[in-house]
Amino acid sequence: MKKYYYSILSLVLLASCQQFSDVKSIGKVEPLSVNLKLNVVVKDGVPAPEEYTVKLINYNDKFQVEKKVSADQTEFSVSDIVPGIYTVSVSGESVTQDFTYNFNGNVVNTGIVENGKNITVDIAASRSGNLVIKEIFYCGSRTPSGGSYFRDQFYEIYNNSESVVYVDGLCFGNMLPMTATASLPVWDVENADSYVYFQTIWQVPGDGDDYPVAPGESIIIAQMADNHQQEHLNPTSPVNLISAEFETLINTTSLIKDNPAINMKVAFAPSLTAQWLVTVFGGAYAMFFPSEKIDPNTYVTPVGTKQKAKNIPIDDIIDAVELVNDETKMKLKRVPAVLDAGAIYVSGSYVSESVCRKIKETKDDGRVIFMDTNNTSEDFEVMTTPQIRRYGSKIPSWNTWAK
Repeated sequence: MKKYYYSILSLVLLASCQQFSDVKSIGKVEPLSVNLKLNVVVKDGVPAPEEYTVKLINYNDKFQVEKKVSADQTEFSVSDIVPGIYTVSVSGESVTQDFTYNFNGNVVNTGIVENGKNITVDIAASRSGNLVIKEIFYCGSRTPSGGSYFRDQFYEIYNNSESVVYVDGLCFGNMLPMTATASLPVWDVENADSYVYFQTIWQVPGDGDDYPVAPGESIIIAQMADNHQQEHLNPTSPVNLISAEFETLINTTSLIKDNPAINMKVAFAPSLTAQWLVTVFGGAYAMFFPSEKIDPNTYVTPVGTKQKAKNIPIDDIIDAVELVNDETKMKLKRVPAVLDAGAIYVSGSYVSESVCRKIKETKDDGRVIFMDTNNTSEDFEVMTTPQIRRYGSKIPSWNTWAK
């Protein structure tokens, strides 16, 4: 059996979570085991996966234990655990003729400092959507003089399916809290866990059949759909977004103009400046087709604050991605695990890096299928240079200005 040695300081830190008896007398710590129970709650007709992948991750010490268990094994133990603070994640996948279902659940910031601790993980399933958030460039870039530039933020949405999807009415936005935090808001809402809470929501216009997106095509939503490499903007920006399908235009100024891209509608935004600037430190994003019309005049407020948010049912959400500042924030989850069980981060702010989905397979015709397990940690990777329509994503036929 492995033995792990720790300094007195490390043990004192661990003792802040749960009391150790006579810390000074401890010279070495035996690896621990935990007892896990999976509480799987899914709708009728959703097939169970063959197995679950269980991960216990200690981000502070960069330590991880992984175990695979059969789907009918809902109570089991995991051993060789180094004492510390862990995120426990469970994932699985089932495939039918028509759909792929992702099973996810997690418990974050749980202290494991004693042998035989009992942990229950709630597991839910969601169906993979036809559309996925493929690439996000959020951290901004540096100007030639070393200044900060953020107007080149963009979001790419890709048709990962086998059929045409009309994006008319599609909503995209960022959630509250704006950045990862240990102080998560408390929502005085009935069945509060059944919703996600948006700070801002933008919506694609159209009558239902105006904007078809074929398999292998993508749409670009730009904060400002211009060529950012122009001299009067930022010659060192990594992107030219003049071919973007949509932009989040708010105000026309000497710098921000109405570009060829189609203007999205503001569906919910209690406060906006002259542009839709989302934090360069890592936001949480989601897209959905609303099950009912969004009323911008109704909102919910976290207990003890004056912030305004729009609560959208989890069942409406097609895809979600969670971004955080750095590795220390990985355990501060905002997005429900059923939508996104993980997170990812770039190396800093204004470093011209993006995050992009990994390729799952390439079809015989060259069309790419991207990973979609509802776990950003597994599905995405950091790219040193942002790029729209990476891996040969096609342009929709109605985007004539990109030709």
